[in-house]
Amino acid sequence: MRPAAIKLPKAHRVRAALAGGRVAIYWYRRRGGPLLMKFEGATIGEALRAEADGVEALIATYHQPVAPPSPTTVRDLVTLFKAAPEGFLKLRKSSTQAKWRPWLDQIVEDFGDLPAAALGAKGVRREFVNWRNKWSATPRTADYALQVLRRVLSWALDLELIEANPAAGIKGIYSNNRAEIIVEPHELQAVLKHTSKASGYAFRLAAATGMRRGDLVDLRWSEVSDFSIERGAEKSTSGRRLLVPLTQEARQVLAELRADRAKQKVIKADVAQYVLTSRQGQWTPDGLTSNWVKAAKLAGVDKNLNDLRGTGATAFCKVPLTDEEVADIMAWEPTRVRNIRKRYVDREHIAKGIIARIEAKSRGADE
Repeated sequence: MRPAAIKLPKAHRVRAALAGGRVAIYWYRRRGGPLLMKFEGATIGEALRAEADGVEALIATYHQPVAPPSPTTVRDLVTLFKAAPEGFLKLRKSSTQAKWRPWLDQIVEDFGDLPAAALGAKGVRREFVNWRNKWSATPRTADYALQVLRRVLSWALDLELIEANPAAGIKGIYSNNRAEIIVEPHELQAVLKHTSKASGYAFRLAAATGMRRGDLVDLRWSEVSDFSIERGAEKSTSGRRLLVPLTQEARQVLAELRADRAKQKVIKADVAQYVLTSRQGQWTPDGLTSNWVKAAKLAGVDKNLNDLRGTGATAFCKVPLTDEEVADIMAWEPTRVRNIRKRYVDREHIAKGIIARIEAKSRGADE
C-alpha cells in the first residue's frame, strides 16, 4: 500500500535521515505525538517497503483505544469529566451543560492544583463545606455548586480515578420545601392576564402536564401523539422515558398551538420542530422563568414556575389516576401525591359536596 493510500485521520507521518545514511519513517497519532510506529531501512526504498509490509500493524495500532492519562490533580479530573461520554457529554446541551460550564471552571480555579491523591486526606471535606458556604447568601446557588463538584468526584470514583469522594454526603443548605404547593386555577388565570400569548401557552401546558421547564422548552411535535407525550426525561441519568397522558386541557392547548402554527407563513425548520416557541425562536428555560416571574408579580401571585408541576399533579388526580400512577408520571414519591390530593383535590370535592347538600336542602324547603 502506497503511503498516500493509508487513511489515518489526523495521524502525522514524518521521514527522517538517521546516522550512517539510514532512513526512518515515523507515524504519530497526531502532530506532536504519541508515536504509533517506526519503519527503518538502509535506503528510502527499504524504509518504504518496511512501511508497506507493516501497514496492517500500523492501522491496528492506530485503532487501539487510547488509555486516558492518569489524573494527578483536580484540574485533570475536570478535564477528563468534560470529555467523558458518561460524564459532562451525557448532560443536556441546551440547558444543563450551559449551567455546569461556569461551575466546572470555578472548581478548577479554586481546587485545580489540589492533588487527586489528596482527596482522601483529613480536612478536604471541611474545605469543600467552606467553599459551598461562599454562596450561603443564595442557598440554591450554594447547593448547585456543591452538586456539580459532587458529581465530578462521584464520576471519578466510579472509574477508580480517585479513592474517595469527600463531597459525598455533604448536606445542602436550601431548605424551602415547596413539595405540596401548587398554582391554583384562579392564580393561573390571573398570571395569564399579564403575559404574552406565547408564554401563556407554555404556562397552560405546564399546568396541564406537570412537565419540568427543561422538558417543556425542548418538547418536539414528534414526541406528541393523540393521547400522550413521550420523550427522554430532562433530569434522568438512567435513560428514563417521560410518558405523560394528555388530559382534555392539555389536548386543548396543543390544538390551539397547532392552529396558531398553521397560520404562521414563515418559520424556520429548526424552530418549527418545537411545540413551544416565542418570537425569538425556541424558548430557553431561563427565558420562560423570567416571563413567569414578571407576570406573577403583576398578578400578585407568590408562586414559582415549578409550582405548576403540582397543578399538573392535581389534574391527573382528578382524571382520576391512582397516587402510584401519578407518582410514576411525575417521578415523585406516592406520599407527595397523596399530600397534594388531600390538600387540593379532596378539599375541592368536600366543598362541592357540602354545597350540593345545602342546595338540595334549600330546594326541599322551597317545596
